[in-house]
Amino acid sequence: MKHERDEECKAKDGYRNLVKTIELSRIFGLILARNQSAIEASYDGMEQSDSLLQLPGRSNCMNWILGHIAVYRDVMLLSIGKKPYMGERERALYGYGSDPIYEDGACVDIRRLTEVLYGGHAMLSEWLSAGGNDFNVETPGGLYVRKGDTIGEHFAHLFAHEATHAGELGSLREVALVRMGKGWK
Repeated sequence: MKHERDEECKAKDGYRNLVKTIELSRIFGLILARNQSAIEASYDGMEQSDSLLQLPGRSNCMNWILGHIAVYRDVMLLSIGKKPYMGERERALYGYGSDPIYEDGACVDIRRLTEVLYGGHAMLSEWLSAGGNDFNVETPGGLYVRKGDTIGEHFAHLFAHEATHAGELGSLREVALVRMGKGWK
């Protein structure tokens, strides 16, 4: 009798873990989709010169934020065994602690950044929707940035980080629209 109860408990725990995995996949998928939607809305109709505009105070420009998000998506891809989109030079321009990007400075073209963001979104979405992901697996060492002991913790931190930066893009879009004569009428 005790053995049967033990087996029943193990089965319930397995089911609970499966539900947690499905829920995390869905939650992370929803956050990723929301972030991607905000990101795409921000750069719609923008040119390279628009992406280099800054708010007063020499803040980050849209180009830097898009590149920074792309770098961190690459970190997520690497953590699940996928190939990154950006190279070392690109990562150096947009990684943590990198210099701000100004209108006359080195940067990646906005079209390349949007392709990278779209590709990273597609790969992460596919992985999340495939199911069977174990978010309790240890986050690999040797990543550019490691933000949690498990893939679940790592993704939770990086998706929150991405959402913060995606939220910054709306103001930069407004600056560009004002410059084009299309905003704040």
